[in-house]
Amino acid sequence: MKKIAEITIKALDNTTITIRHVKKSDMHGVWKNFNEVLEEGIYLPVFTPVYTDWEKKTWYENLKKENEMCLVAEDNGLKPPYNIVGQCELSNLQWEASIHVFSLGIIVKKDYRDHGLGRALIDGAIKEAKTVYNKEKIILSCFSTNDRGIHLYESIGFKRVGVRKKQFYMNSTYYDEIMYELFIDDYMNEHP
Repeated sequence: MKKIAEITIKALDNTTITIRHVKKSDMHGVWKNFNEVLEEGIYLPVFTPVYTDWEKKTWYENLKKENEMCLVAEDNGLKPPYNIVGQCELSNLQWEASIHVFSLGIIVKKDYRDHGLGRALIDGAIKEAKTVYNKEKIILSCFSTNDRGIHLYESIGFKRVGVRKKQFYMNSTYYDEIMYELFIDDYMNEHP
């Protein structure tokens, strides 16, 4: 089975963005993007940035070893590590009986949001989850305050399956976590 080819899209006043598989040389860009989104303090339930080469290398090696996937959005007009402006990772669940399910995580750099990058990343990830990895379902979760994410996930076809009340405690505030699922065949039928 063949992985997706690179997809080039125009965004942000005709900026050329390429959606493609992550490469080892992207590690610093991926984590620079992650750390910038983390600093916003509103999208990720994580407190500690990733800076060390060991952490970055271990992440990349585990991605390959566990047969997981990460697509990146690259601004072709920028040089590394500033070129990675979005990423979508599909991870296996810890349970052997859930081998048919991927968990999705996505982040897009602040200045690149609302231009279709998140949708393009998720679309590519869903299609490849089926055609290459033979997965049947994708799950994800987000903060109940993430209106942009909620709109995107629901417009793609993710169904809300539950809420975990006060799941996260950050900046002296509790946040609910909304859980979603998407059956890939349903998506593929609507988006061939």
